[in-house]
Order: sequence, then structure tokens, then C-alpha cells
Amino acid sequence: MSLPWTIMAGFLYTDIAIVLLLLSPISSRFLQMLIIQLSYYFYIIVGLLIIAFLDATRETWKYSKVDEAEMLDIKMQNQLKMFRAQRNMYISGFAGFLCLVIRRLVALISKNAVLKQKIKSQ
Repeated sequence: MSLPWTIMAGFLYTDIAIVLLLLSPISSRFLQMLIIQLSYYFYIIVGLLIIAFLDATRETWKYSKVDEAEMLDIKMQNQLKMFRAQRNMYISGFAGFLCLVIRRLVALISKNAVLKQKIKSQ
């Protein structure tokens, strides 16, 4: 795997860890700090993930064209490139999806914490 896609896979693994962290009960101060710190970077990250997804989709489309007159080793190389393009498309797509899930989880947990504080204060 090339360096950009290794970084993308690392980002996917980080997204999974953050989702698992958000599903555990933690304090709302941490979430508020997380929202403030990451709100600016969220759109940049999503933009990069969309660009990576579109590039992988373009590569998948490019290698999906099969020419029957090609030699066997050329067909094997095209299939290898097709596999890599599909793998990269899945990695970037799932990373983007999990990024949106994280954003929604943080918003819901933050709203829940605010509602709990309102109920305690009344």
C-alpha cells in the first residue's frame, strides 16, 4: 500500500477508536473541548476524504474496462490495479462515513449532557 493510502487506513482505524471511545460513558467537558478543537478541521478532513474517494472511484472505473485481446499478464496486472483501487475506495468511503458518524455522536452526546444539567438544576 502506498504512503497516502496507509495514512488513510490509519485514519480509518483512528475513526473506529474514536467511535468506541464516544460510546463509552465519559464527561461532557471532554466532549465540549473536542467539539471546539475539531470543528474547524472536520470540514478539511471530510473534503480530503471526498477527494480520495472520488480518485479511487475514478481508478476503479478506469480499470473496470476489460479488453479480451490483452495478454494474460496484462490482464493480471489490471486485476491487481482494480483490486487496489476498490480497496482504496472502500477505505476512503468508510473513513468518510465514520467521520460523519463521529460528528453526529459528539453532537448527540453533548445535547444529552446539556439536557441532564438542565434537569439537575431544576
